[in-house]
Amino acid sequence: MAKKSKKSAEKAGTPTETPEVPQRAVKVPVALRFNADLLAQIDKVALRRGMSRNAIISYWCSRAVEAE
Repeated sequence: MAKKSKKSAEKAGTPTETPEVPQRAVKVPVALRFNADLLAQIDKVALRRGMSRNAIISYWCSRAVEAE
């Protein structure tokens, strides 16, 4: 069986490359310092919502930036 050239494949309407898959956003680690009492409150809220500490802080930050 003969191989189709790239040009003949394009003319036939067949894809020559795999579709591009969106990449996840690159996350950069940061260090934050919180008062112990505030951190305990953050942990309680995160636990109540079934989220990690990182997820709840990231969520709150994204919401605050969107509100600006």
